[in-house]
Amino acid sequence: MTRILVHRPDEPTPPPAAVALAPREHLERPVVGLVSNGKPHAAELLEAVARELHARLGEGEVELLRKPSAAYAITPAQAREMAARAHLVVTGVGD
Repeated sequence: MTRILVHRPDEPTPPPAAVALAPREHLERPVVGLVSNGKPHAAELLEAVARELHARLGEGEVELLRKPSAAYAITPAQAREMAARAHLVVTGVGD
């Protein structure tokens, strides 16, 4: 049997179900990688993100990798190096 769910904007939305987070370990020097994908203003946005992360991470590192343009992919070597060093990588900034 098909079930139809109707969203009622005139009624309050019930709170989402609680989700247990996966265990986290403390990182002494977290490394966050940022990949500027060459889109307009992506580098400027990620530079602002990098400044904020520097302020919040303290001893951590932020690495910003810049692609020459959106038409080019990062090289396999760049991808391997970023994956080996970074605990988290942010990429895919849209227009």
